[in-house]
Amino acid sequence: MIIRVLILVCCSLAAQAAYADNFRCPNGSIVSTGDSISVVAVKCDTPSFVARREEPASSNRGKTVYIEVQEWTYNEGPNRLIHTLIFSNGILEAVQSGGFGR
Repeated sequence: MIIRVLILVCCSLAAQAAYADNFRCPNGSIVSTGDSISVVAVKCDTPSFVARREEPASSNRGKTVYIEVQEWTYNEGPNRLIHTLIFSNGILEAVQSGGFGR
């Protein structure tokens, strides 16, 4: 029974890892969700725009804890889509695509 549970847990973790967002930086390097902000900064060029904010997160002791969220926007011109990389506490959480740039 324990072996079946362990196999189920391993399979579900592997399935979650398979859904990572990737982003090809303007210089050709590739970054993925789960990469740290320092890895992305080294691999990618400077973003066109950076926005920073703090968002509340739950805590195990009932106190409100604030985490830093950064959004890096890459605008590569009118023939390419705008991409926004969203970092939560220094980790790339998501890559969003917008309309065409300017």
